[in-house]
Amino acid sequence: MLRAAIKYSYVNAKTRTMHSKRLRPSDWHVIEDVKDSQGFIQYLATTFYGPWISPLIQNRKVGPLSFETRIFKSLFHDYHKIHHGLSSQTSKELILALFSRFEGENLKIVLRAIFSGLKKTDVAHLLYPVEEFSKMRLEGLWTQKGIKGIVKLLETTPFGPLLHHALPQFEAQGRLFPLEMAIDISCYRRIATTTEALRGEKDRKEAKKILGSFIDMLNISHIARLRFIYGLSPEEALNYSYPGGNKLHLKELHAIAKAGSPASMLKLLPEPLKTIAKAWEQQDLATIRIGLEEWVLGEIRRAFLGNPFHLGVPIAHLLGKELEIRCLVRLYQAKIQKMSRPATEIVPSLFLKGGEQIVQAS
Repeated sequence: MLRAAIKYSYVNAKTRTMHSKRLRPSDWHVIEDVKDSQGFIQYLATTFYGPWISPLIQNRKVGPLSFETRIFKSLFHDYHKIHHGLSSQTSKELILALFSRFEGENLKIVLRAIFSGLKKTDVAHLLYPVEEFSKMRLEGLWTQKGIKGIVKLLETTPFGPLLHHALPQFEAQGRLFPLEMAIDISCYRRIATTTEALRGEKDRKEAKKILGSFIDMLNISHIARLRFIYGLSPEEALNYSYPGGNKLHLKELHAIAKAGSPASMLKLLPEPLKTIAKAWEQQDLATIRIGLEEWVLGEIRRAFLGNPFHLGVPIAHLLGKELEIRCLVRLYQAKIQKMSRPATEIVPSLFLKGGEQIVQAS
């Protein structure tokens, strides 16, 4: 315990300071009630997010994508601070693996642009501003004339092996989907590998629980989307699932992939997800997503209770802030589109009601 306290005292204090600046329920209710996107920006500029989004106040033509890339920079700032504060190399590697998802998103944007014949200037505003923390440089990709050249250039990166494996599928299908999935799965395989490599048993246990819950959420939403929106077969949807889940392993994923509808899929979930799913009044995919986020937020907030000296605390903060930002992006898009949807349809209630619901069924 003493050794862990020494190891994590600095980064724990740093993380809790950052975590204390998250939005309060009163903030969520104010931004829910503002009438337009400009009022949304103006209020959010008075919060911790101010330094990143204040420049948008002067630019009334800004769209939701510009807002998204700017506000995510505040999350990358936290990644940098946490990575810098960790002393263990294996812990640092896990933070880098978690961050690689945003590098992967940028890579997918570049692939889509080149595949469609677009230029860098056409999509530059869509790219996450990862330069200060990322070691991956995308400039060389723009000099390639085709997708094969890009895959060749990336062969020494963490994305290389699976991209190479997916290249024949891309050539046979003539679409980017196999390559995009290869990028996503590369990220989550890297997360699973670096989690297993953690030296401390407490670190490994807490990281697996929090990251595994997050991945469970993604897999349920992801399989449902592939099956019921894109029409993929159960085998294809299972093949594109992410490794490293906490409650959902291969057996459970195979069962839900074979379900004929979202409602029947939910009935196959193991506890506690099955109990939580019963509370979802509607079985549409948007409602399912919010319910899953609610469950993950409960796991994230539980990491801040009890012994704080483990890697689960900074991981929980990063994932919690990511969910907060994604909910803000949804609300902002609703304001842009002049949609009058209540926040309860867009934002998990743990954000709207505060911390009294932290401890849920686990």
